[in-house]
Amino acid sequence: MAQANITEFKIFGLLQHSHVAGVRITTCHFRGGRELPLPITDPNYDFNFQDLRKLPEEIAVHTVFT
Repeated sequence: MAQANITEFKIFGLLQHSHVAGVRITTCHFRGGRELPLPITDPNYDFNFQDLRKLPEEIAVHTVFT
């Protein structure tokens, strides 16, 4: 992304994944060492039902180049 000079991209949905042993799953978002509000959590994760979940609002992800 640095070569394309991209500094931000948007997430409009998430596909959470765990193997059969997974029973709950949470996706976290951090920026600048600070945790932002949870984009999505599933306390009743089911391996047999994995689907793209549309977020209520797009989330901006800022790239960091070191």
